[in-house]
Amino acid sequence: MKTNLICLFALIVVFTGCDKIKDSATIPISTKLVTNIPVVVLSQAKKSFDQIGVVNAIIFTKTQDLTLASNADIEPYIARIKEVDLNSLVVTITGLSEGQTINSVSLDVTGVGNIFTQTNITMSNNSFTPVIAAGTLDMVAAKLTDDKKITLTVSGIASGAMSFTVSLNFDAIIIAYLL
Repeated sequence: MKTNLICLFALIVVFTGCDKIKDSATIPISTKLVTNIPVVVLSQAKKSFDQIGVVNAIIFTKTQDLTLASNADIEPYIARIKEVDLNSLVVTITGLSEGQTINSVSLDVTGVGNIFTQTNITMSNNSFTPVIAAGTLDMVAAKLTDDKKITLTVSGIASGAMSFTVSLNFDAIIIAYLL
């Protein structure tokens, strides 16, 4: 009877210890999660007045996925991701010509909501770190941890027909299990 009781306690310690060993056997991977979203604003699109009343303003929207598997740094660990931490976001818009203005641009993540809205983007004012509400990046990170991808929607109002690329660069630390 004593032997069975000792074996039972030993098994409890072993199984409890396995979780602690697994949790301590993690690796932090510092990386950038980058996606480039090409946007084409056509003159046939729905017209709208922007904040300063420009009549030729055109509404645009573009949706694209960002998947963790597309990142070479973390692809080998994709099945063992414990946690995703997003520290910051830098947005760069390229392809604008002289005189072209994006009156406003917003980023939404499906299941999270609006991440930011930025106004008055021009060829010389095209890179920024948006102001993001507290906890919002944590919600995006949780969605990435659970789903291994997020769906991004860029929308806004442009001053006319144009093509540009919205580059999103998330500074991230991925915690992955080694075992």
